[in-house]
Amino acid sequence: MKFRLYIFICLISPVLLMAQKNDKPILLVYGSDIEAFTAAVQSAQSSVPTLWVLEQEQMVPSLTTAATSILSNANLDGGVWMDVLMKIAMSKEVNDSIAQMVKRDINPRLAMNALEKIVSTQPNLTVVKALSVQSVLRNKKDWEVILSNKQKYTIRAIIDATEEGKLKSLVKGVEDYYKPGRISHADAHSRDLSRTTVAVGEVDSVVYSYTLNNILSQANQNLFSTQYLIPVTRNAESIPLRAQLGQAVGAIAAYCAFFKTTADKIDTRKLQTELITYDARLLPLQDVPTSHVHYRAIEKMYLAGLLTGKKKENNYVFDSKDSVKFEEIKPIFNQLHSRSQLWFMDNEGVYLTWKDLLSLVRFVSFRGMEMDAQIQKDWSSKLKFEGEFDENRTVSREEFAVIVGKYADPYVKGVTVQGTILR
Repeated sequence: MKFRLYIFICLISPVLLMAQKNDKPILLVYGSDIEAFTAAVQSAQSSVPTLWVLEQEQMVPSLTTAATSILSNANLDGGVWMDVLMKIAMSKEVNDSIAQMVKRDINPRLAMNALEKIVSTQPNLTVVKALSVQSVLRNKKDWEVILSNKQKYTIRAIIDATEEGKLKSLVKGVEDYYKPGRISHADAHSRDLSRTTVAVGEVDSVVYSYTLNNILSQANQNLFSTQYLIPVTRNAESIPLRAQLGQAVGAIAAYCAFFKTTADKIDTRKLQTELITYDARLLPLQDVPTSHVHYRAIEKMYLAGLLTGKKKENNYVFDSKDSVKFEEIKPIFNQLHSRSQLWFMDNEGVYLTWKDLLSLVRFVSFRGMEMDAQIQKDWSSKLKFEGEFDENRTVSREEFAVIVGKYADPYVKGVTVQGTILR
C-alpha cells in the first residue's frame, strides 16, 4: 500500500510542479513607488505575466515610510488606488467618504499590509527587490533585459516608472525621444479628446485628465516612461494622481504585450473597457463619486462625448439634476446614430421631456412601446430613480445617462485616438 502511494506521488509531482510554475514574464515594470505598483498590478490583472523590479527592499516608500496625509482627489479615487484605501480601512464596500477619511491619516504599517495583500492575490505578478536593470537591448520584436543579478529576460513591453527615467540612458537612440509634454486640465479638453480619457486626478484644486495620446507620446517601441507624465511635484498630494496614471500606463503596456502589437495599434474603447473592468476612474467630474449609484452610466456618457462636464464654482462637475437641452445632444446624437437626424426633423424644443427621450431612444434603437412600460416598472427598483414617472417632466442629465446608456448605448461606438467617432 505504501509502495503504491509512493508511485502515485512520483507520477503526479511533475504535474503539480508544472501547475505551480509561473509563465515567464513578458512585461517589465521598473520603479519602486506608487505609479510602478499600480502599473504592475494592472498589467498582472490584465492576464500578462509581469515582472516588477524594485531597486530597494521597500514597496511604495511614499506610503510605507512614515504616516501620510492626503487631502487631494476628493471623489476622484478609483481602481487599484481605491483598492489600497479600502484594504487599509478593511472595508469590503467601496466608499468615497471612507477613502477621504483614510487618506487624512495613512498608517505606514497598514499601507504596507494593504500593498502586500494586493500583490499576493496576483498570480501573474513576480516582484524582485534590491535589484537594478543593467542592460536594455532592443531586438527585432522584443527587448532583452539583464538585471544586476545577471538574470536575463525577453520582454515585449517595458514601463520605466522611475522618477528620473533611468532606462532611457540604457537604450541607444531614444535619449531625445522622450520630452516634456503638456497634461491638460480636464475642463480644457475638447469633446473629442474627452472620449479618449484613460486616467484622472486632482492636485491643488486642479483636475488633470490624461488622454490616450498623452501616454503614447511617451512610448517608443513599447518602452513606456512616466517621467514627463507627472505635471506636479512628487509629494503626498500627488499620490492619487500618480497611482491612477500608473494603472493607465500598466493597461496600455499590457495591451501591447498581450496582443503582441505596438502602441499605435491600440483600440481606444477596448483599452478603456479593460480599465473600467478593474474599476479605474475615467471620469474627471467631481460631483459624481465612484460609489454613486449611477456612476458607470455617467462615466460612459462622458466618454461618449454626449454629456460632458461644466465649470461650476471652480469645480468641474456633471450637474446631475440639471435639464438636457435639444441643442446640446442633437449634433452628437446625429454623429452616433445617423437615423436620429430624421427624428430631430420632426421633434424640437428647448429641454428634453421624458416623452421626448423615450420617443428618441425608441426611434434610434428600433424598440417598441414595451420599452416605456419596462422603464416605468423598473423606475425605483432597478433604475433607482426618485419620484414618480411623468412623461411631461423634463429629463435630468443623470436620468438621460442611465436610459440612453441602457437602451441606445453610445459608448459602444468606436473612437480614434483623437476621439473621432467611427461609424
